Amino acid sequence: MKLWVLSDMHAERGVEDIAVNAPQFDVFVCAGDVTTSDIDMSIEMVAAIARGKPSVFVAGNHEWAGAPLEVVAYKGQVAAEKHGVNWLELDAVEIGGVRFAGATLWTPEDARYTSSAAALAVAGADVIVTHFPPSPGIILPTLREGGIWIYGHHHGFSDRMIGSRRLIRNAGFEGEQVDGEPVRMNFVVEFEK
Repeated sequence: MKLWVLSDMHAERGVEDIAVNAPQFDVFVCAGDVTTSDIDMSIEMVAAIARGKPSVFVAGNHEWAGAPLEVVAYKGQVAAEKHGVNWLELDAVEIGGVRFAGATLWTPEDARYTSSAAALAVAGADVIVTHFPPSPGIILPTLREGGIWIYGHHHGFSDRMIGSRRLIRNAGFEGEQVDGEPVRMNFVVEFEK
């Protein structure tokens, strides 16, 4: 399965260029921060980028901004159903025999971190998608051997292994200056179960 991985596009200006220049992929995976304070628009943009193909989305801290959590959660559920996007927040979905689990995750200092980490730990996922990076202590017990953890938040590109588990960050927008490697707009990773 080919996973097209992006996050942190902050695409208030639109996604036309991203969608038009899409690589070959089976599932579009977005680790949050598509827009700020507008979960509906973020999910609509994820659907536009995926162009009818399956998509997995977790909200970033920017999507949660500007409204109470329960309002964002309700609006996100409605938008995800309307646009056919798999929005994962303490949830999992199977696509083509691959189990995806997702949550914003937050940081260990945030009260929401514990419930996020607990939900991911019992999901039995092949691919975990979070906005915030995983803390080292939860990677091995949470992610299956041979699995992939996709995250965002810190802009730039990283692809590394911890044992047999792969951690991928592909966050930001084209032309952005970052420390380290910049985002790769057409980055696709193959996942074989």
